[in-house]
Amino acid sequence: MPIPRRLSTFVMTALLMFCTSAVNAQSATHLRAPVDDQKPHSEAAKLPASGEVVVPGPLRSFLRMAGVSQKISSNDVLPLLARNVYVQGYEGWQERGRPTEFLILLGRYVSQAKELAALAGPNGEIHVTCDQAGPLLRILGYRMRAACGQRDAWLITEDTERAFLTTDSGFPLPALEDSLRRGSEFRYKYPKTPVPVLFTSSDWMGALNPRSRRSPDLVEALIHHPLLARLYWGVSRMDAETRTTLQQSIGLKKLLPLASNLDFYGSQICVRAGHVQVPGGSNAEPGWKDLVGASPDSPAEFVPKLLAKDRGWLAAYFDSLARTSQEQQKRFTQPDRLKTFYSAFRGSDLSSDAARPAFRLAPGLLVLLTRTRWDSNGQPIVPGGLDVWKEILNQKTESKLVRDWARRAAHWNQPDQLIEAMFALSRMETDSSPLQMYLMFQSIQRAVFDLL
Repeated sequence: MPIPRRLSTFVMTALLMFCTSAVNAQSATHLRAPVDDQKPHSEAAKLPASGEVVVPGPLRSFLRMAGVSQKISSNDVLPLLARNVYVQGYEGWQERGRPTEFLILLGRYVSQAKELAALAGPNGEIHVTCDQAGPLLRILGYRMRAACGQRDAWLITEDTERAFLTTDSGFPLPALEDSLRRGSEFRYKYPKTPVPVLFTSSDWMGALNPRSRRSPDLVEALIHHPLLARLYWGVSRMDAETRTTLQQSIGLKKLLPLASNLDFYGSQICVRAGHVQVPGGSNAEPGWKDLVGASPDSPAEFVPKLLAKDRGWLAAYFDSLARTSQEQQKRFTQPDRLKTFYSAFRGSDLSSDAARPAFRLAPGLLVLLTRTRWDSNGQPIVPGGLDVWKEILNQKTESKLVRDWARRAAHWNQPDQLIEAMFALSRMETDSSPLQMYLMFQSIQRAVFDLL
């Protein structure tokens, strides 16, 4: 897309001012915390869970097989297991995905760990001698090469799948082999490990269709039901009051179909004293009520409708606005802007889900909301002026969406009309749309203003 001469002049001037200011002034680098650090909500580590579930075998081995750090707290075990299951465990979309090798091995390990835990008994210790080693070796996938107690009594592989799990999970096979070769008893602590669970295990199992349950065990349910795993991860990233209110007023079973949208766009939902806090505060509540179709005074109605509306796109809009400063929220949620900008963002094509891929869609929306600056009259400051962007949008392009907005641009006379177009263009899955150009010039303009 060729750049108009007037825009080129603006860019060169801005760059010159930026470089000159950088030479003559010392600028500080402002470090911002990431908006989403992919961790469970901070309060989850502070508040006790409602119950516990048992992980078969040592926690160290389970975390190793689940791809989870050994340094995490016990409160984070199930949330991070759930996240890894739906992120790394399936190829495809939701329940129809095909299990990956990671998930297959994890499921097999849990089954093997349950067998070993049963062998260990209530004392949580595996204790075998030469004449009792058969059942243990079968579980581990090995057999003796020679009679127990002989110098050449090495262990050899009998079942390759089980043997791989044995070594990969860190079972002390050399110590077992040495004990059998010397004819001495083998002892190894193999305890069942209790870990905290949000709410209760029965609450989560009750969210599943009884016919689809493979096991009454929650750990196995998270492994075999990616949508349940995604719901668990999404709920864990909400604050305690919000998730408790939703669990009690809506129920996990009704939230399960909304798990994908809750995961991507639910962490900013906040319920206080039975009231959903919306971007823009109380002044914006009437607008949100009209958009969602329910009052923020009723979380049981508001939250499910927010997550489900327009295949998750309203939730994406809500989430991005909630991540901005209160001042930006106040500007963007004014009655004449909230609905207009959402209508542009939603567009007419609702054929795709907002939480369909592995990564959030429309990432440019949050950047646009964050970087927009305002003049003394409360109008958006447009880099280069409105006429420049009319020219940009009228450049030759293969995008029908850009062409549609270019036709509208001929009648623009307010900066809000350009911002409306940028909301619409944030849905484009490309890194070379006019929105990217606009965000770049916004950044240059902001840097120049900050250094002047």
